[in-house]
This record gives sequence, C-alpha cells and structure tokens, in this order.
Amino acid sequence: MPTSSFDTFFACTIIVAAALIGMAFLSSTMQTRIDSTQEINKDSYLKAIADHIVTNPGSPTEWGTSSALPDDFGLASSLSNSAFELDMDKICRLNRLNNYSLSYIDLARAAKLNTALGIEISPLMTVNVVQSGNSSVGMDTSFTFQISASIDSKPTSTSLHCYLVADTYLTEVNASIPDIGVGQVSVQIPTSKIENALLIAFARASFDERITTVVVYNFGQSTQELIPNSTNLALSPLNYVLSFNDTGLRFLNGTVFSYSYQHQLPSPSGSKTAIPQLLDKSPLVIVVQGLNGTKHFQEWTTYPQIPLKIGADFDSSEQNIFSYIVTVNGVLYRLDLSLGDLSQ
Repeated sequence: MPTSSFDTFFACTIIVAAALIGMAFLSSTMQTRIDSTQEINKDSYLKAIADHIVTNPGSPTEWGTSSALPDDFGLASSLSNSAFELDMDKICRLNRLNNYSLSYIDLARAAKLNTALGIEISPLMTVNVVQSGNSSVGMDTSFTFQISASIDSKPTSTSLHCYLVADTYLTEVNASIPDIGVGQVSVQIPTSKIENALLIAFARASFDERITTVVVYNFGQSTQELIPNSTNLALSPLNYVLSFNDTGLRFLNGTVFSYSYQHQLPSPSGSKTAIPQLLDKSPLVIVVQGLNGTKHFQEWTTYPQIPLKIGADFDSSEQNIFSYIVTVNGVLYRLDLSLGDLSQ
C-alpha cells in the first residue's frame, strides 16, 4: 500500500522528537557528570587543604611558642614523626582566653584561604559530673557526685583520679566507672572552704590510656565548668611557662595536676612561672591560689587549652567538615576542621 504524505510527515516528526529527547537526555546526563566531577574535585581540594593544616607545622615551625604571627598556618608538631600529632602550644594560641591568642584575621591571613575556616577540638571521651547529694556534720560537708563517661554516646568503663582543691586543703580520691558508664565519688571538705573549692576529675578509658579526659567541678557555682568561670589573672600557658596578668592581685601559689601526678609551681618571677613537665599521657590542669585584698580566690586553666572552638559560624554559608583523630601531648582528641565554599 502506498505511504501517504501525512504518514511520512508523522514518522519524521516522531524521529525528530526522539532525537531531541535523546539529545536532551544526553545533555542532562553529561551535565550531571560534569557537576558531579566538579563536586568531587572541590571536595578533594578542600580535603587537601584540611590535611595540610593538620599535618603541616606551618612557618616558622615553632610559631606556637611565642607571640610571633605565623607566615604559614599549620597545627602539626615539628618535634614528632607521627602523622597526626598536634602542637599543644599552637592550640593554646588559638584559644581566646590565652594572652598570646591569634585573632581570626591573623589566622585567616596565615592560612592563605579564600574560604571560611572553623576549628573545633574536643576530648575523645565525654565526662560529666553531677552533684547527687550533700550533708554536713560539724565543720565538714560531704558531697556525693555521679560521674558518667561515654565515647560517641556509648557508655565506657574508666578509672578515675580526682583531686579536691580548696585553699590549702588538698585531698585525692580514686574510683572507677563500670561498663554501664556511670560511677560515684564521695568527698569531704571543710564547710568554710566550699566557696572556692574545685573538684578536678581525671577519667582514663580502661582500654587505652591515651583516652584521658579531665573536667572541673566548681563548688561555688555548683556546676561543671568547660572553661574557667573566673579569669581575672588570665592564666596563659605557653612553652611550659604560665603567664598571668599583673593586676594587683596577690599570687600565693599554684599546682599543676595530671592523671597520675601533681607538682607545685615554682615561685613566680614577675608575672610568669615555669610549668613542671609531668611525664603522663594526660592533659594538665593548673590551679593558682591568690588574694584579692583579703579575700582568697582560686583560678584554673588547662594545658593544652581544650575544648576549643574558633572561626566562622557558618550560619549563612556552606560548611564542609573534615574530622580527624589527633594526638596532643600523648592524648587522643577529636578535631573537626570546617571549610566554607570556594570563592568564585
């Protein structure tokens, strides 16, 4: 049967339409692949930047030990052969409570980035201290604390070494947290010294001594402190020297604590004193006693000064997070390094 002109036109139309659909599909597929490749390239580029910051000591390599600004930003320790060993002094210089801290502008300039930067360092193990009871007998008050420990929200067993510090009063308590992740510690303190008392609780995971966390409970504030509540002296550890503000407050004495050890600070020279180097896989807590007129006070800081969170807030911009398990002075921490989208 002969084919009509209409049938021929209809067939051609179908062929053209199919070709156009095929071209559109091919174009869409190619664009998807291009976008995907660009995204992979961007992620790889940002990951390379993050890796450089974590594994590079920067320039000068010991920029953390003084007030000098780095020419190139890197957090790695130049004294270690380990791939993810960070320099504790470089971390301290990122803490806003430290007298030698870098501004975000200085940090961004040294990092030479065309994107926003955020840095967060936290203990690998989370420890919480909650007062569960107290009672007074005579001139003393007894306190009971519930202490919990977890890693990635999973309960973990730990050994505890706690120091109770109040003026000239110092006592130690050893305990443990079982597999359920919750334990109990009881301490007794002269009632007259409660206002300035601190409970320094070191917790060490039973399966790895490098997982050691310290928390400080302030009796006067009835709460656990992540950072010091009182900062009149602006205690600033750097290169195993403790600097503090010479504000007219009288520095009486100080003690440095680790999980296993404690040691008195030497008498200060001016507004500085040496920090004894305790050979322990542990963060350090430094407690200073002083007088404000006739009123006694205590202030504390940690060395390194962790937890730490600095940089952009990313509220209105893209945030690309790169997470690492790092070592600082023999202790394992979690580092989250955030980078924004690349500037066009």
